[in-house]
Amino acid sequence: MITLLASPRRPIRLADACYQALCLTGWLAVTFACVAALWLLFFAALGNFSFGGTVLQLENFASRYVAASAERQVRFAHFFWLTSAGLFAAVGFFRRHSLLARGAAATSDPRENHHG
Repeated sequence: MITLLASPRRPIRLADACYQALCLTGWLAVTFACVAALWLLFFAALGNFSFGGTVLQLENFASRYVAASAERQVRFAHFFWLTSAGLFAAVGFFRRHSLLARGAAATSDPRENHHG
């Protein structure tokens, strides 16, 4: 008779996978938020870094987008998503160390030495 024993490592692997998935989800969320902040910064710069100017730039942008033909709207959407993907890649490149350092154990002091 063959007895099936549950592996003691299985719950740890599941917990590790869940931890890595949560870390990746957080990294993606922060990176997407940075891309959105860069778009907002772009419109703020167009509006001379004032709230009123930024809102006017967004209103101007929205009115021109709605008034454009369907073909121009599709081209703009394509350009927007390509630019957003480029921004995501750039932000992801600069944040890559936070993603790669997920496997390291968290300590109270990163300069702390563990001997033995």
